[in-house]
Amino acid sequence: MKAKFLELMNKFSRSMTVPVMYLAVMGTAIALATILQLEFMPEPVAFVGSLIKSMMDAMLNNLSLIFCVGLSVTLAKTKKVDAALISIIVYLMFLAVNNTWLSSQGLLAEAGEMGLFGTGQGVVLGFQVTDMGVFLGMILGCLTAYVFNRFGTKEFSDMFRIYGGSRFAFIVMIPVVLVLAIAVSYIWPYVNNGITATTQFMKDAGPLGVFAYAFGNRFLIPTGLHHMLWMPFSFTGFGGTAEIAGTIYQGAANIFYAEMANPSVITAIDESVRFATFGFAKAFGVIGIALAFIYTAKPENRKATISMLLPAVFVAAVAGITEPFDFMFIFISPFLWLIHGLLTGLFEMLLWILGSRTFMIYGLLDMFISNLPIDPSLTKIYIFLIMGVIGIVVWFLVFTFFIKRFDIKTPGRELIADNGMTFGEDAIEGSSWTDDIMVITEGVGGADNIKGIENCFTRLRLEVADLSLVNEEKIKEANCKGVVIKGNVVQVIIGMKVPDVCEEMKQILGRED
Repeated sequence: MKAKFLELMNKFSRSMTVPVMYLAVMGTAIALATILQLEFMPEPVAFVGSLIKSMMDAMLNNLSLIFCVGLSVTLAKTKKVDAALISIIVYLMFLAVNNTWLSSQGLLAEAGEMGLFGTGQGVVLGFQVTDMGVFLGMILGCLTAYVFNRFGTKEFSDMFRIYGGSRFAFIVMIPVVLVLAIAVSYIWPYVNNGITATTQFMKDAGPLGVFAYAFGNRFLIPTGLHHMLWMPFSFTGFGGTAEIAGTIYQGAANIFYAEMANPSVITAIDESVRFATFGFAKAFGVIGIALAFIYTAKPENRKATISMLLPAVFVAAVAGITEPFDFMFIFISPFLWLIHGLLTGLFEMLLWILGSRTFMIYGLLDMFISNLPIDPSLTKIYIFLIMGVIGIVVWFLVFTFFIKRFDIKTPGRELIADNGMTFGEDAIEGSSWTDDIMVITEGVGGADNIKGIENCFTRLRLEVADLSLVNEEKIKEANCKGVVIKGNVVQVIIGMKVPDVCEEMKQILGRED
């Protein structure tokens, strides 16, 4: 039961990465729009900026719908277009039913001086409904995908064929949405109270709360469950609630994006930003660790070590994708991974204590773009950068000490196998990965042993029917960066090109997972 629950959580978090990846682009576009609207910009340029801002505001204010569609599509096993269409219909039906029920029962809240803020209700696509934030999209997206996978293949005889397949899944969702939309009118206020209490607890915990959050967010990476920590705090009410320019936003990332889009009305950065600085270790921590690996490497291996580390460090520091680097030492020394987590917690706590309010959830590029439109006196980005330099030194010294003290065989401290693998780069190169995919397929026990094919940021995730048929050493012949087995899921570490590998594998094996 525990293994199944963890796998469900992993599946959810992997699916969430699909819509979340688009938010990085949204943040960049918001920053560009804000810059184009600065006072000294010519009027035509400022107008273009306002157009871009209006587009991004539409996305930011409707993340719930985006998550609903994104989750239903990524979780649906077949006919993903049908699943997307049903999810949109389901979302609209929920809004209509919930609004009608609240109105018929005299439960509609009256707007005050601050609008509907604090009433537990909000306006979504023109409907005044129970305010669930992006949780609405998450719940409906997962529910739609489950029903679709369960009933979307059900077919009937010729007379009723029109009601079979995807249409039957839609039919099933009608009473489900009806009951859910009414139930949340009474249940969700208690959920909101729980979310508020959790947020208040983290706030009251002060620096220790920041330390615990940052440590867990880094330490849980090998399990994939770190998504279940940072995503709620970044995009839901767990990360806080704030009113900016007359609109209510929930989640640390959403709040900061709104502040970035409205710098003229911001007098202080909302304290929710303490949940959105976990990019610090992705850049500065990784640089310090890499320098320690290079420094402690055998002299004859040093150049090769640099060539192995440089691509992974670049991807981690600039783009915030650390898995290619992380898996170089997670399993070599779990102790070093623990140290990495503790240092992450320590520095994010210090950033909060010292007054830094800089936003950074991805890499350095995102950090500079996101914080550029806001007055540095508010973000205190100079504190962030100074601590970054100090962090590089601390990570370097601490890792160097422990590597030497315990003679840990980090990259470069033993013979580098000439197996064609270049750490940190996308492990599988070229325009086609057919040969490597066939090796991976053989390594997991053949195509018939594969129950599901998915990917996250850097890992190819294969659910197998019989784990005893898996040959880990065979999989590693495919020039990947590593293999992790969790329950009945074999995770093959590929790199940033993993979506292409995943899609080609599905095509080769004739799958629609």
